[in-house]
Amino acid sequence: MGKREEAIQRFVGYVRLSAMDKPFISRAEERRLLEHGISSFELGHDDAKGVLLAVAQANNISVERDIDRRMIPILERFGGKRKKIAKKKFREAAAIYKGLAGGTLTDVEARFRVKRTMEENGFRPRRAGFFFSRRWYDKIGRRRRSGDGSGDPSQRLIERA
Repeated sequence: MGKREEAIQRFVGYVRLSAMDKPFISRAEERRLLEHGISSFELGHDDAKGVLLAVAQANNISVERDIDRRMIPILERFGGKRKKIAKKKFREAAAIYKGLAGGTLTDVEARFRVKRTMEENGFRPRRAGFFFSRRWYDKIGRRRRSGDGSGDPSQRLIERA
């Protein structure tokens, strides 16, 4: 076995170990694993990414970038020609995202990730409510201020949708 194959096998073991209890790999975790594969195991980017995706597929682990790619056609279907997503369709998209992630995300996290995917791909929210505002969309991911000083306000997300 060559040096490259040995490094790949060691990285496979490392990825399996780090993703053992996680049914979902976020972008940050994926980046950390790839950086570690490139720097510590001296693999190329393609080799490290291939190992990561192979281990994820073999162990039924969802990868956030893959879910984001799979959500784009769904958002295109929901948004139509104008790429505007209604509140009801947004909730459906968040439920689909949560299902694709294996149910490991909370509703708040799924909505935040769908919002980020929308913004990265040029989708916009459709106006809704009595005043036809986009407030329902703007509230997603906004940090809540704590008036009583209890808890860490940076840890709580506001969500009313």
